Amino acid sequence: MNFVVFWLAAIALVTSAIAADAPPAPTATLMNQMWSRGQTKGEGPVRLKSFPLRLDDIGCIIPLGNMQSGHTTPSDHIYFVPKGAVNQGQGRSGNPNGPRADNRDFSQIYDVVAVADGFVVMLQWRPNPAGGQAKYDPTVFDRAVDLKVFIEHSAHVWSYVDHLIEVDAAIMKQVPGGVQPGRPVNVRIPVKAGQVIGKVGNQTFDFALIDTRFTRKGFVKLEQFLNRDPQKPHVVDPFDYVDEPLRSQLIKKSARKVAPFGGRIDYDVDGKLGGNWYEEGTGGYAGLNRRIDYWVGHLAIAYHHLDPKIIVVSIGNYNGRASQFWVKGNAPDPAMIGERDGVVKYELLWGRLGSNGREQLRHDADVVQGVVLAQVLPNRKLKFEAFPGKSGTEVRGFTSAAKVYER
Repeated sequence: MNFVVFWLAAIALVTSAIAADAPPAPTATLMNQMWSRGQTKGEGPVRLKSFPLRLDDIGCIIPLGNMQSGHTTPSDHIYFVPKGAVNQGQGRSGNPNGPRADNRDFSQIYDVVAVADGFVVMLQWRPNPAGGQAKYDPTVFDRAVDLKVFIEHSAHVWSYVDHLIEVDAAIMKQVPGGVQPGRPVNVRIPVKAGQVIGKVGNQTFDFALIDTRFTRKGFVKLEQFLNRDPQKPHVVDPFDYVDEPLRSQLIKKSARKVAPFGGRIDYDVDGKLGGNWYEEGTGGYAGLNRRIDYWVGHLAIAYHHLDPKIIVVSIGNYNGRASQFWVKGNAPDPAMIGERDGVVKYELLWGRLGSNGREQLRHDADVVQGVVLAQVLPNRKLKFEAFPGKSGTEVRGFTSAAKVYER
């Protein structure tokens, strides 16, 4: 779940540039203002001395690019599954269609450490919205304490960890007034690589590494992210910032077994079906009115975060909720479908891999759950319609309910 309060000052900087019809502020400057209050120092290079969970505490690493529920477009952070939580969602108790077994020991607590030298520059305690986070995204745990920590490693490189249950006392004693649910707190507290910065329990938590010297080439329109998650085009594969022998040891923990081991998030192909799309009138990537469920207008037709051969159709509002599907027959390839190909029909199946790579056993795995039609239009537009509960033979063309998406 993304939080947005701390973007406001930085957004004002960007908006002024856009209003003057000038190029937006360089992203490094934007990150510097948002997170480091203009005080960044050091040019790098930055090399990670560890990942935020110690090697022996890692049960599994879920790479970038996971599309799951509210993460309708490929997620821009990796997930750490502590060793005591690797059974989360595994197996079923007796009845193959019954509730999933959950063997986690919630009393188990793990240290979260700084991945390199730097400064803690911002802390936020995300409050639960009315009804809880799961009201908007059922994959999110409702946490009484839900903390995010940003660390500046150089004038170009930052990292963050999200969903901590506490920040270390040595850091908190340097935070005047502490941290309360809601507005973020800017600080500048030096930390060393390997220093404990907080704690997590037996639940998945997020980690991202951002390097503004690197820009992903697979986003057609970078401006989509200026009003929410402006770091997204600069999220890097953290395995590339770790030296051997630790790098190989960490790769063994990754659920993805093909390069890039840290995953990928940018699948836009200009003039083609593949990649991210946003329903017209829904505010693009950022959504409208700072909605918590900003993803309702999102659509991604991309590839599985673990097996890049698998096509995934990820819809922000499918029959009233965000949903993800595999494509029956796994064809045609969306990266190859353009304007001349006309209307494309995909029959939808439930996916067969969990986010951590374990097979999901379903009695209806081969049953078509619905159909989508897609037609690439000129000027970076897409006509799209979903038909929940229908089979391919039942869908013969678009109806008046079809929507237009853009990039």
